[in-house]
Amino acid sequence: MLQSLGVSKEAEALYLVLAPLDKASPTELAELNNVTTEAAQETLVELQMLGLARPTGHGEWSPLSLLEAVRALRLQRLAEVDAASSAAESMYNRILAAAHNDAEEDINVLVGADAIIPVQVAICDNAKREICYFDKPPYVDDRHDSTPESLSASAPEWQALERGVVLRCVYHPGFDADRLSELSLFAARGEQSRTAQVPMKLLLADGEVALIPSMRSYEPGQELRASLVRHPQLVEALVWLFESVWDQSVPIMASTYNDPRRQMLVSMLMTGSTDGAIATQLGINVRSVRRWISELMDELGVTTRLQLGAALVRTDALKVKPPSR
Repeated sequence: MLQSLGVSKEAEALYLVLAPLDKASPTELAELNNVTTEAAQETLVELQMLGLARPTGHGEWSPLSLLEAVRALRLQRLAEVDAASSAAESMYNRILAAAHNDAEEDINVLVGADAIIPVQVAICDNAKREICYFDKPPYVDDRHDSTPESLSASAPEWQALERGVVLRCVYHPGFDADRLSELSLFAARGEQSRTAQVPMKLLLADGEVALIPSMRSYEPGQELRASLVRHPQLVEALVWLFESVWDQSVPIMASTYNDPRRQMLVSMLMTGSTDGAIATQLGINVRSVRRWISELMDELGVTTRLQLGAALVRTDALKVKPPSR
């Protein structure tokens, strides 16, 4: 669960063993975690660098606060995402400038929804391996009847999932209830969903073609514009940008709870978000956030935020995954 924050699966597993203990030796942890003593020692050093464990002397180690460490890791990742966003803005300006000078039609400017939407559908229909998205409001094609049946008939991304194409999407924070409900359906169908600050709208297919809608063209009174990019070097740069933001984004745990807002609550708690930040993200007041957290603590049988963090890690690590489609 914590891989998006730079915590390896081995470190997370060892922390789950160490967290309930006051202290333990590498040998004891190795036996509890079914690994070698050398591997346990190496993983303890990793936990120390992450701020999740510390040596106490006599060859023993003690756990440190999960939430405090996750908050620090989150701040580091946010700084990295901000840097990637700045790079994206610079890259996008270069793409727009190149669009006016490219003689080989590696970049085409599309004007109007009637020109953009068919190209978007064609990109999804022709994808063979993977589709990657940055999803960010505003939207021009909101689907008000979001059911599996309607999405199967009208959404090219859903149809790609049905063909076995991998779909990865990073959603910008601040979705409304309708978008959350649709997100939940896509995640249940197999989409790999994460959330982070994304710099722009983006559609990538098979690392070969990209569609970049102009954010300014969504302003009132503007005509929609998008750039269709096939230039290999530019597409490669956009793939790098997507992977950079993806690596720093927060997984949305859509398989644990049916309520999409509860899913987002759990995801944000796992990144150490404050109650105020969660309230802003979900469009509710802080009192409602605290009530939901209290209900979650009751469900998991814990009494403190620290215990809640460890319980969420343990619950996600132990839950049964749905069969692959």
